[in-house]
Amino acid sequence: MAHVALIGGFGDLVVKLRGSLLRSLRAAGHRVTVCVPAPSAEARAGVESGLRDLGARLVEAPLDRSGTNPIGELALRNFYAKFMETERPDAVIAYNPKPIFYAVPAARRAGVPHIAAMVTGLGYAFTSSDLRAKVLSLVAMRLYRRALPLATTVVFQNNDDRTRFQHLGLLGAVRSVHVIPGSGVDLAHFQHTAITEPPARIDFLYLGRYLRDKGIVDFVEAARALRALREDGSRFGFHIAGFVDENPSSVTAAEVRAWVSAGIVQDLGRLEDPRPALSACSVMVLPSHGEGMPMAVLEAMSTGRAVVTTEVAGCRETIIDGESGILVPPGAPAALAVAMEQFLEDPGLVVSMGMAARQRAASEFDSRAVNARLLSALGI
Repeated sequence: MAHVALIGGFGDLVVKLRGSLLRSLRAAGHRVTVCVPAPSAEARAGVESGLRDLGARLVEAPLDRSGTNPIGELALRNFYAKFMETERPDAVIAYNPKPIFYAVPAARRAGVPHIAAMVTGLGYAFTSSDLRAKVLSLVAMRLYRRALPLATTVVFQNNDDRTRFQHLGLLGAVRSVHVIPGSGVDLAHFQHTAITEPPARIDFLYLGRYLRDKGIVDFVEAARALRALREDGSRFGFHIAGFVDENPSSVTAAEVRAWVSAGIVQDLGRLEDPRPALSACSVMVLPSHGEGMPMAVLEAMSTGRAVVTTEVAGCRETIIDGESGILVPPGAPAALAVAMEQFLEDPGLVVSMGMAARQRAASEFDSRAVNARLLSALGI
């Protein structure tokens, strides 16, 4: 039995995004410590109870995801060094940028024999085009170039991100590289709630953090266009579920209130359990500008929902265009509106694409098989 440390950059979503991995680690007989920033007040109870149920211990890290203060960054590096000394893990899985930048070198210095750096997406620094993102990308590349060769294996969630890192010269000294599709999806937890007849009303759901980079503004603009163009507004609805985040790409709470007040979308807010919302919707929409492997899309597919997502890294790997969903260009609300309107014109697509989505989730993204590949790559 190994002591495995799972080190991430976001406490609120650790159970949702890594729950199946934690379950696989425990089922394999490993002892697990989860090291993430303190969960928010809204999420704390759910995170603590979720980790307790999974048999994992929580250690809170002083990590500020958007912070750039050198004193804070030094404190985080020192924290990880102390963590390795105190916890003495046999294996470390670090994901999100700062854990990779600082926890991977700390694990190597501490002599941890199995170290995985898991790149779960490129993030704001690489997917946004503003000046701050450009500066941060230069810093991030330097830190990735230093940290990744210190891992015993580097894991990407899609081939596009691996290719991007290769072209940027970030993998030159890396010893082992794997591409594994995220953490998969728990097919038993996200059970198939099939839609067997073309629905009289079609509800579109955006599920994710309220980030511009995840396409929430594109979703709202597409919804606005469809409401303005069509006269059968009682036959469809638009819903958003998630929360405003500290990420620089986040929209504001005032923007969300304005969308709701204008009658464009209904805000379901933060969901501890997305399954009821997925069962209630007809089509899940994630017009993201870039992902590692979008968990929300895999969950929607597992429940048997058609998906509209974008032709970008991470998203394009999830569905088969025209069979289990529709792919659209990123940052193109007009194209998104056209794709969504196809379901209004032919509600039978909700049924056929939903069935195909479930079949693809079962054949390609079963968390048991995906997590077995990750543990094999890690060598435990």
